[in-house]
Amino acid sequence: MRKPIIVCGIFMAASLVASTVRARAVEITFFCAGALQTTAEELLPEFQKGTGHSVKAVFTSIGFITQRVRNGEVADLAVVSPRQWEDLKNEGKIDPNVRVVLAKVGAGVFVKKGAAKPDISSVEEFKRALLNAKSIALVDPAAGGPVALYAPGLFERLGISADVKPKLKLVSGGGAPVEPVIRGDAEIGLTTISEIVQFQPAIELVGPLPPEIQAFFAYTATIPKNAKEPMAAKALLDLFTSPRAISIMKSKGLEPG
Repeated sequence: MRKPIIVCGIFMAASLVASTVRARAVEITFFCAGALQTTAEELLPEFQKGTGHSVKAVFTSIGFITQRVRNGEVADLAVVSPRQWEDLKNEGKIDPNVRVVLAKVGAGVFVKKGAAKPDISSVEEFKRALLNAKSIALVDPAAGGPVALYAPGLFERLGISADVKPKLKLVSGGGAPVEPVIRGDAEIGLTTISEIVQFQPAIELVGPLPPEIQAFFAYTATIPKNAKEPMAAKALLDLFTSPRAISIMKSKGLEPG
């Protein structure tokens, strides 16, 4: 006969905690990878309405996010790569107990809306498309974007690095490399498929890289050691791993972690 009382007590305690959290609305600083921007823009209003918290989201490349966490900038939740997570953990910059792979995404090729799409259906056709292109948009590897870091090694493996390098239109500042293509300064571009989907219809997806050379990049959420609102950040992290979030991610070209 005591069990219903215990259950009732647990329910009342949970309700009390929920009301207490809502009563203490806080601001969460969220360093979010650009590849997750459109997903976040759908989820954050729901989270803010449901919890009363506000979210200050900064969308940029994971390289810049890593550097900002490393430099001690205050953030409650940050998204980086698995390798960057390891580096930050070893440096004592993040909570080692919080490591959640939110999503993964492959690389793709894009062109300006209405432009002719090159054939990239095979490795040889992909090589030919890059060699025939007058200019290629790519994030500056110094910004630490996943495709930007992967591409130079790929060009070397394909034996086209010397031919492609003079054609690159590098985009700095942590944003996606879409503007040169939209302006007509670059003929084609390379970035994550989720970022290509994000900027449609100004640009169009030609297709993913051929399977033999495709790479999938994981986005890992963590809580920095200097977080001011770690509990609220964990609540936001729970939303990003919910069925609702997974459904949105899939519609944006992302695969759940």
